[in-house]
Amino acid sequence: MPSLADWHLTTGGWLSVFEDTERFGSALLNLEVPDLDEALAQLKERGLAAGPVQAGGTRTRFAALEDPDGNRVTLLENPVA
Repeated sequence: MPSLADWHLTTGGWLSVFEDTERFGSALLNLEVPDLDEALAQLKERGLAAGPVQAGGTRTRFAALEDPDGNRVTLLENPVA
């Protein structure tokens, strides 16, 4: 993405800043989890539903949910195979 600035802060965490005119005033948060299915089950127990699980490349799976203000949290699983 031409407007992307990306900082890898830890092994499993990074900060990305980019321009998206459709999302002004909101945020995106990506969290790496060791077991996506378990994380989604825990969210469901708390009454939170994420979108469908999607593939991102050959090893990564992810699912996202949004809060009432339109901020998106994406859970990412990237198993070492």
